[in-house]
Amino acid sequence: MVTFLVGAVMAYGLMSRFERTTTPLAVLTQLLAVAVIGRWLFVAIPNVQPTTAIIMLTALYFGWTSAAMLALFVPVLSGLLLGLGPFVLYQFLGWLVVVTTVVALRRILMKSRLLLGLTGLAAGFLFGWTTNVAYAEVIGSEFVNLLILSVPFDLAHGVGNVFFLLVLRDLFVRIFVRDEG
Repeated sequence: MVTFLVGAVMAYGLMSRFERTTTPLAVLTQLLAVAVIGRWLFVAIPNVQPTTAIIMLTALYFGWTSAAMLALFVPVLSGLLLGLGPFVLYQFLGWLVVVTTVVALRRILMKSRLLLGLTGLAAGFLFGWTTNVAYAEVIGSEFVNLLILSVPFDLAHGVGNVFFLLVLRDLFVRIFVRDEG
């Protein structure tokens, strides 16, 4: 319950910052659509989808607020296609952890594809472990076992992130990032 309240307060704070983003609304809407459709297209492969990579690239090139907006809306909109539940809030929190990590490492990630790939691999685990918190109240002391059992799925998510980051980065820049000047 405490995590839910913290997430709701963070979502409210995020929404109040929406007007302050410099990213055009059309670009954010297109990225949101691509992230949701990408998640839906890869639903048959557990934990492998381009959504985390798209959110990471948004954080890298457009900043925290724009990426956090995607992190908020992607689980809600994709939940309308795939099913909603209390885990949606934890998906938002998981992607928010990933966004914060990417923004904190932005300077070095812009220079190195290898480090971006490694961060994508780590993001699979960060996201997975954060979403696992949704079940901590229900399973109690078995939570550590859940973290251990989720390793193959988190690894698949991380490897998928590396693949999608390598494939999508140049395309993302060419389509969405405008050169200023």
